[in-house]
Amino acid sequence: MAGSKFKKDMNQNDIIDSAKAFGFSFGLLFLIFILFVVATIFYPPKHDTGEASGGAGGGATAEINAEQLVQKSCIACHGQNLEGMSGPALANIGSKLSADDISKVIKEGRGIMPPGLINNPKEVAAVAKWLSEKK
Repeated sequence: MAGSKFKKDMNQNDIIDSAKAFGFSFGLLFLIFILFVVATIFYPPKHDTGEASGGAGGGATAEINAEQLVQKSCIACHGQNLEGMSGPALANIGSKLSADDISKVIKEGRGIMPPGLINNPKEVAAVAKWLSEKK
């Protein structure tokens, strides 16, 4: 009987030791997580706005890929080929609206289109110019 009691105590000690090891590992990982959170608060990631490479000149709109912006922001309502869906067709919008008019619609919205889907003025100008060429 003494042997079985010793074996039982040994198993409980093993469980206690493994719980201590788990607690230490969890505590260490939690400390690393907290340090990471604090570091991202004090040193947030910097996002490239494109101003560093393009400068403040007017040539920056040539670097903006208007077609990609349209694919990202407009096709959900205006269709993959701008044929129109819940929003009107834009495939020949340049024959109806000027670049300034298109720019105004992008900024202010119209009908069910909400304003400000594209916020960067250079991107708005590039998309308006690209769409105004669709005739």
